[in-house]
Amino acid sequence: MITTHIKPRIQKVRFARKAESLSWVRRELRDTNVPAEFARIVEVKELTADEYDAFTKQPLRDRDWLADFCGIYTDAMEIRSPGRATLYVRTDGYKYARYIGLAAD
Repeated sequence: MITTHIKPRIQKVRFARKAESLSWVRRELRDTNVPAEFARIVEVKELTADEYDAFTKQPLRDRDWLADFCGIYTDAMEIRSPGRATLYVRTDGYKYARYIGLAAD
């Protein structure tokens, strides 16, 4: 896992709250009218495929690397892994992914 602090940039994202899995996020965003919002991306996490898969299967599990994220309300972390969807995460002070989002079209 590689963490990069970046110059903040704005990304339009649709977030799902307290998602149980990545498939839950996709279903929630597909089946409900979740509005897009502007998130300020301040950090990028590069995960291996195994790390990404473990994270997306249990996003509500506490993780030390999320506990270290100290963003303000609109701050989000971008999570990348080769061959997988880029995710946007807000913790809102928790040690788990309280909000997980995908880029809005």
